[in-house]
Amino acid sequence: MLNVSRPSARLVGGALVATMVLGSAMGAEAATKKKKHKAVVKTTRTVKLSYTGGCTVETPAGGASERGQCSSFGAGGWDLPLKAGEKYVTVTVTDNSGRATSGAFWETGGTAGTSKTVPFCGAMKDYAPPTGTATLALNAVGAVADCPGAATQGTVTVVFSNLP
Repeated sequence: MLNVSRPSARLVGGALVATMVLGSAMGAEAATKKKKHKAVVKTTRTVKLSYTGGCTVETPAGGASERGQCSSFGAGGWDLPLKAGEKYVTVTVTDNSGRATSGAFWETGGTAGTSKTVPFCGAMKDYAPPTGTATLALNAVGAVADCPGAATQGTVTVVFSNLP
């Protein structure tokens, strides 16, 4: 015959205490684990600009801006303000002539009011302007030596992004 007896109160109480201690240790470990950071997602904003002709070539040493007044006449010159979180600009020029068009980003703030140019031919990827505004100008003449074309008429596609 089997002699089945009830477990003692000490055994049941000890098992409950052990379970609570183990449970609180697991909860404490879960609370102190580092949370995984969400991956940063690339966001973009695209702007299309039309132009007829380019800007004149002015010397930055004279403190002039290549952009000048050309954008008010529909020519290729723009101040492109970046919105919050945007750090990079990618530009692609599609000229009706079919040739790659020379252009430049202008960075102001040089010594004695001068500007620095960052030239490109046809396109530039992931340009990071030093200020919150990218100043873009297309050349009325082929100012970039290796670039065969000048701005005649066409479209500029500008993509702003938070990541390169």
